Amino acid sequence: MHYEGEERRRYPRSRRGFPAVMDEAGPGVLNHIDNVSGNGILCHTVKPIPVMTRMSIVLEIPRPETKRIECEGIVVRCDPDEKGDDRFKVAILYTKISDDDHSAVVNYVEHDLATGNV
Repeated sequence: MHYEGEERRRYPRSRRGFPAVMDEAGPGVLNHIDNVSGNGILCHTVKPIPVMTRMSIVLEIPRPETKRIECEGIVVRCDPDEKGDDRFKVAILYTKISDDDHSAVVNYVEHDLATGNV
């Protein structure tokens, strides 16, 4: 099936990156967020993380007001990154996130898209 130009994602995503990503494996595992949506995040890392790895994630949404988000997710993709100092792009799907935190993420993305910061 081919979807030329049609967005298939349930939630739009902001492509504004930010550095505040931590997980229980310790600092330096996930370096920064490349993009964020109501479904999950795309991060950069210096080491591969196996698909289906469960992770606890803490991130700080910077806009429209700073909010600390604590959630759980599962790695759904880990691909080599050909550019930059990071070696892998890791896609994480949220598996457990509070309604309040989910709303904050969705509001962040909507704010970014409305202000032209994609």
